[in-house]
Amino acid sequence: MNIEQLLQDYNIPYVVDGHKHSTRGWVNTHCPFCTGSQDFHLGIHIESGVSHCWRCGPHNTANVISKILHIPVSQAYQILEKYQYGTPYKSRNSRIEEPRVNIQPFKLPNPCQKLNIAGRRYLRNRGFNSKQLERDWNLLQTPPISYLDKIDYGNRIIVPIYWKGEMVSFQGRDITGRHNRKYLACPSYREKVKHSDIVYGHPDTLGYTDTLILVEGVFDVWRLGKMAVCTFGTSLKLPQILNLKPLANNFIILYDAEKTAQEQARQLSVKLKALGKRTRIVTLDEGDPADLKQDEADRLVTELLEDQNP
Repeated sequence: MNIEQLLQDYNIPYVVDGHKHSTRGWVNTHCPFCTGSQDFHLGIHIESGVSHCWRCGPHNTANVISKILHIPVSQAYQILEKYQYGTPYKSRNSRIEEPRVNIQPFKLPNPCQKLNIAGRRYLRNRGFNSKQLERDWNLLQTPPISYLDKIDYGNRIIVPIYWKGEMVSFQGRDITGRHNRKYLACPSYREKVKHSDIVYGHPDTLGYTDTLILVEGVFDVWRLGKMAVCTFGTSLKLPQILNLKPLANNFIILYDAEKTAQEQARQLSVKLKALGKRTRIVTLDEGDPADLKQDEADRLVTELLEDQNP
């Protein structure tokens, strides 16, 4: 959307990235719904056109334009339609994103094989059906000696990460308890798509369901099943949030119960609502979904989906 051009043409004051209340990818104007000081708190996303005030929350962009220009909402929709198409207007203050080109082709660590006795034992000790996980999620494993670009990936379960039906990255989980880093991702220069820009879920589910359960890690996904996706932690960046938009209309956020994770869950909920999504935050009494027994997890998923679609 040529949102900057719209604001210029209608003499609506705005700021872009560089101002304290504006972030990259957004233009900010005074919120017509807020009381008190006017300081560019309302952001309009350049690509999607969604509006969100950092003080009073999400708004329909047509309602925003209607309120600012003192015109009917129907007329505001006509104005937005006019600026919806064509080459996106580039801010003179914004940095131009260069196309991302892999320096090296995507590869898995070498050697990399099917799960062996050690890998199956590790998963069973965590309460998982190793054969089912291997079948459903295409899990692999590295032997004690396995490298990629001189990076030691030995003794790890390799979790392929798929996006749009294609393996684009991977994550390796230590099974020995001796490595300093439990999780070791694919080097960014070999990823076809940065895993931090997308989510981990089953290819049969992503984009094909109305409701998704958002969790933190891959083990949480395995416990809850194909209706869950993980965000690789709780600190989501804008590309990851935007990539969630086409996947579902309803999101159930099931992060860990700790204070920091719950605050991130609330922020994610606000941002998804700004994209027109329905959200609900659910918290376990303790621990995380991966710690549940399988029958408890199955029952929880059933209850969450039934509550979402009464």
